[in-house]
Amino acid sequence: MNKKKINLLITALPFLSLTQSTKYLFKKKNIQYDLLSKNTKVKNCNIEKYDAIIAGVENYDEKILSKAKKLKLISRVGIGIDSINLDFCKNKGIKVLKVKSPNEAVAEYSIAAIISSLRCFSTMNHDLHRGKWNPVLGKSLSESTVGIVGYGKIGKLISKYLLALNVNKILVHDIKNFKKTNKIVFCSKKTIFERSDIISLNISLNQKTQNFLSFREINLIKKPLSIINTSRGKIINEKALLKGLKNKKIKNIFLDVFNEEPYTGEITKFNNCMITPHISSFTNKCRLEMESQAIKNLLVNI
Repeated sequence: MNKKKINLLITALPFLSLTQSTKYLFKKKNIQYDLLSKNTKVKNCNIEKYDAIIAGVENYDEKILSKAKKLKLISRVGIGIDSINLDFCKNKGIKVLKVKSPNEAVAEYSIAAIISSLRCFSTMNHDLHRGKWNPVLGKSLSESTVGIVGYGKIGKLISKYLLALNVNKILVHDIKNFKKTNKIVFCSKKTIFERSDIISLNISLNQKTQNFLSFREINLIKKPLSIINTSRGKIINEKALLKGLKNKKIKNIFLDVFNEEPYTGEITKFNNCMITPHISSFTNKCRLEMESQAIKNLLVNI
């Protein structure tokens, strides 16, 4: 007896796992798949015909999901599910699954961002592209205090890498309590904004962390501070961030995530802002691992 056909939409791009073995596995499971075109938005595809979705960071709000009458499962290639209306999915019996954190790739990205920000690479790159030779004096890790907000797997790995690179001091703020070590001090939110040279945000988005960096935190800054965000855009209040950039309290920023993506906002006008299109986990190894987990979640639960 033939298994019921499952219509699958893959919106996570790029999707590296469509190998012959994956295609054979889909055929064996009677899964017929469509790969979302790079230039097509989810809201413009025929979502009503699909039973399952392997999703990226696209927005699945109630308006889109209400059209997906057959949808039973969304398998995310990633750990964040804030772009999906979870209340709607729960009410409609749609399973939402995620994968393990891409620790290594994001931690490596963060280290690159920390060094780049301390050395002001973005500003000098901008100047040189415009014919302006203007060396900017930076800071070494060995003379810097790095703040880490969120001490989960990624935060811990960043601190491990920083210690191996002879960082002067690490300040950590987390909702959990940890024992102080030689170079790692666990402190309040107020302290981390007052004493850090640079802060890396590594927290998940929820009601408590939305606008984690707002006008209050900008006012706490006592010396020019660099900000790195690889978590979620809504952790930072963009208006407060722009105020900090304009009044020079924020020395520079390195952002991989934004309130709205794709991002085209005012931050793009600042030469001391390095911005990337949500790619902190985009390495071949990490991407393939996450896609493999997402496929497994699909097959086990569909």
